[in-house]
Amino acid sequence: MKRILIVLICLALLLGCAYDPTESEETRKLELFAFSVGKADALLVRTNDAAVMIDSGENGDGDKLVSYLNALGIEKLDLLILTHHDKDHIGGADALIENIPIDRVVLPSYEKDSKQFRELSDALDAAGTAVSYLSADESLTFGELLVNIWVSPVPYDGKSDNEQSLITKLIYDGRTYLFMGDAEKDELKKLIYSGKNLTCDVLKLPHHGVYDEHLAALLTVTMPQYVIICDSSKNPAEEETLKTLDFFETTVLQTKNGDVHMIAAGNVLKIVDE
Repeated sequence: MKRILIVLICLALLLGCAYDPTESEETRKLELFAFSVGKADALLVRTNDAAVMIDSGENGDGDKLVSYLNALGIEKLDLLILTHHDKDHIGGADALIENIPIDRVVLPSYEKDSKQFRELSDALDAAGTAVSYLSADESLTFGELLVNIWVSPVPYDGKSDNEQSLITKLIYDGRTYLFMGDAEKDELKKLIYSGKNLTCDVLKLPHHGVYDEHLAALLTVTMPQYVIICDSSKNPAEEETLKTLDFFETTVLQTKNGDVHMIAAGNVLKIVDE
C-alpha cells in the first residue's frame, strides 16, 4: 500500500510539471506585416489560428507577395480581403490566387471595367475559389481570431472606388487592429458617426496618407497606439497628415521606409527591426 501511494504521488508531481495553465496564453501570437510595395496596400496578419491577407498591391507585386508568403512558410491563406477594386489594391491578387491556395476571397459588391478586375475575375474562376461579394457586414472567426468586415454605406456612383472600401477590424487576444482601405470623405464621415466601436491598438490609415478633413475625428474615435501608412518614397504621406498624427502622439510606421513587421504576444506589442 505504501509503495502504491509513493507511485501515485510521483505521477501527480510529473503531471503537475507537465501542465502549465499559462502556456497556451504565452504562446498566443499575432504577426502583422505591411509589405513595402510602393503606394499600394498589401498586408498580412498571421496568428496561431489563421493567415489573412488584406489587399494585394499592384500588378507587378503578385509574384513578390507569393515569395514573401513562401519565405514565411505560409502554404495557404484562410482569407483574402480585397477592400476595393483600384489597381493598387487588387493588382497582385491574380498571382496570389494562381499560386497560393485561398479558402475564401471577400470583395465589395460592385464591378469595375478594368484590366486588373478582369484578371482577378478570371483567376477566381480558374481556381474555383470561394468568393463573397459583400453587400452587408459580416463577422468571421478563425479559432480565437475574430474578423469583422464592414461594407461602405456610400452608394456606388461608378467613379469613387475609394468610397466603397471594406473596413476590417480584427480582434485577437484582447487587441484590435483596424484596416481602412482607402476610405475617404463621405465614407469616413459616416463611419466615424456610425456608432461602431472603432477603438484600436493599430490603425492602418486610409488612402496612403493623403490628408482628409476627417482625420482628426478618426484619430479621436480610434485612439491607436500605432498607425501604419502604406506609402512610398515617390508618393509619401502628406505633411498635413503627419502633423495631425504628431499632434495625437501616435507612433507612425511608413512602408516607404521598408516592410513593417509587428508582433503581439502576451502583454507586448512590438515593432520588429528587419
